Amino acid sequence: MIRLAILLAFAGGREQFVRLVVTAAGVGLGVVLLLLAAVALPAFKAHEARAGWTDTSVHNVRPAQDESRTDPLLWRMRDDGFAGRDLLRVDVAPLGPHSPVPPGISRLPGPGELAVSPALQRLMVDVPAAQLADRFPGRVVATVGGAALQGPDSLVVFVGYDPAQLTGQPGVIQVRSIEGEPRNAAPTRFGRVVIGIGAAALLVPILVLIGTATRLAAARREERLAAMRLVGALPRQVRTIAAIEAAVSALCGSALGFAVFVIARPYAARIDLDGSPFFPSDLRLTWSSAALVGLGVPALSAVAALVSLRAVQMSPLGVTRKASRKPAAWWRVGPLAVGAFGFVTTLPMLTNTQGDGALWLLAAVTALLILGIVIIGPWLTTGVGKVLIWTSRRAATTLAGHRLTADPSASFRSISGLVLTVFLVTVISALSASTLAGLPDPGRIMLPPGTVGTDFADHNAVPLSADRTNALVAQLHTIPGVTAVVDLRTNAGSVARDNDPVRVVTRCANLRAAALADCPDPAATVSVDARGLGGGDVGDVRVDTAAATDSLPMLGLLVTTDARTSVIESVRTAIEAATNDDAPKLPWTLGELKGQNNHQLDLMTRIGNTVLLVTLVIAGFSLAVSVAGGLVERKRPFALLRLAGMRSRDLSRVLIVEIAAPLIGIAATSVLFGLAVAADVLRVNHMPWEPPGSGYWWTLGAGLATALTVALAATIPLRRITSLETARFE
Repeated sequence: MIRLAILLAFAGGREQFVRLVVTAAGVGLGVVLLLLAAVALPAFKAHEARAGWTDTSVHNVRPAQDESRTDPLLWRMRDDGFAGRDLLRVDVAPLGPHSPVPPGISRLPGPGELAVSPALQRLMVDVPAAQLADRFPGRVVATVGGAALQGPDSLVVFVGYDPAQLTGQPGVIQVRSIEGEPRNAAPTRFGRVVIGIGAAALLVPILVLIGTATRLAAARREERLAAMRLVGALPRQVRTIAAIEAAVSALCGSALGFAVFVIARPYAARIDLDGSPFFPSDLRLTWSSAALVGLGVPALSAVAALVSLRAVQMSPLGVTRKASRKPAAWWRVGPLAVGAFGFVTTLPMLTNTQGDGALWLLAAVTALLILGIVIIGPWLTTGVGKVLIWTSRRAATTLAGHRLTADPSASFRSISGLVLTVFLVTVISALSASTLAGLPDPGRIMLPPGTVGTDFADHNAVPLSADRTNALVAQLHTIPGVTAVVDLRTNAGSVARDNDPVRVVTRCANLRAAALADCPDPAATVSVDARGLGGGDVGDVRVDTAAATDSLPMLGLLVTTDARTSVIESVRTAIEAATNDDAPKLPWTLGELKGQNNHQLDLMTRIGNTVLLVTLVIAGFSLAVSVAGGLVERKRPFALLRLAGMRSRDLSRVLIVEIAAPLIGIAATSVLFGLAVAADVLRVNHMPWEPPGSGYWWTLGAGLATALTVALAATIPLRRITSLETARFE
């Protein structure tokens, strides 16, 4: 039987060969996605391990060196950036011959020496020095290795100093070891909810794709198996042949999937999920994961084939589909109700619980919720079919309605992947829109796009002297593309902290040029509340009686530009070159401030976009396979309809209505359900609800249009498949 099943899997003419290829391709795609999902967690762990050294402090949790045998090291780490990319700068100065050395370099750079990552070195060569290289005092003497880099595109520089230059500078600490504990990049409770939703919503469509590909042209396979019953095969032998044939096709697809995974792994490593791409070696596939996918997928395919035969009676006289195909019953509402109840009741507890166990339990609850959508789908499809029958004015619409009510499960199966995608996109988009809905406090003035700023109100830093400030302001005015320079001076003896007002003064003309205020007298000196300077806004503006600002030291600086990247980076480089030893923090751009303030949202958006892309691919392929399989199975009745006088255009309309009607109707239901789930997540996290933005609606429309386009393309061979010759020989 095994040899016969294998022979049937590979023989049987062109139709059998096409079915084998399509099934293997569908299963292969599912295997590739499962393998990529299996290597995602090890890749994240690799990022966390290599980022551990960036948490170096005077109290390291797991020192990489024996602190009793090392000399102190002066250490200052500051966040920088270039063209929207994060840049990590570390200033070092050893206080002895045995000072600890960070990973990625063999020795500490000396005074006037730099150790830079490969990506940063390429940038320093490719872009003008005034935009990047002039920030770092020294010459490149070493390359930072991968042990210190999260990914191949990471920008890292170690700047060597003489100890006298760093001693007493803002933000400088003494360390005797480098942190060896992996950075804890675990998401917040809000992030765990999003990851749980994404994990569950990604796994289910993959399983749907594999099941859909395995059941391709099930009716044609059943006819062939019935012929075997006619020559004496037992039901047990027929089931064995069906299972082996499906497993063989799945094995071919698995082999194809593993081969594609090997080819695609370097390209998949370039995907930026947590702020940095991966090294290909980060995507490590363990033997256990490979065995689980390699053996589990064929087993799942065999089970799917056996399940598909449960609705069929095979006698020596032919195939009889059981007459138990009734309209989907109301009980299908139950699993969705249970899943919704479980989600609402357990979400508050799970989002406040730490650990991977809570994450997986949340994913399981969400999977039950999504499974409820799948189970209720045929019931909703039956309702859509009845509506078509009641409202139809054309024969094509009536035929499509009867088809939907006659076999709602098969009709829903072809669109289940896209429906799940709609649900996922709705949840993610609603959460993102609500997170971004935060508005500035009343009375605050938002900085314009393209603004570069810096401040000295942290780490006990002292304001920049008047002479150095005046020279820097004059230099910034010479950079083409700079529209205004707002030098925020202080006449206070000390810098206020916490929530105390931080009043700084500047000329009214500066604020007017930067579009931050409309002062009546451009020559007047005004004071500004600068408490929110590091958050992208400033406070109220009022006239002040301070002395001439040119004689005062500077507490902060705002430079507005025409938002060109070259101008922004030139401004930042000029500021760093003039103040890098005195500033506790390096200059920032408005875009970087928004990214820092919405880090969790950024992570959520990255994961959501990736999962959305993958599920769209899955859903589109599932839809194409289902439509193609339906054409093969129904070519005889379609050919007879054409023989009876129905035009091929009307037959095409039947297929389009069968796809479009349940897709649009159930997608609308999925949108409403997704909005409800997002509202519950936001309620638990005490966040206001906001409707998704325009990008969501464009994505939804594009996804539905893509699905309909795939369905329309699948009807192209309809005329040839339903030719009169087909009816004659069938």
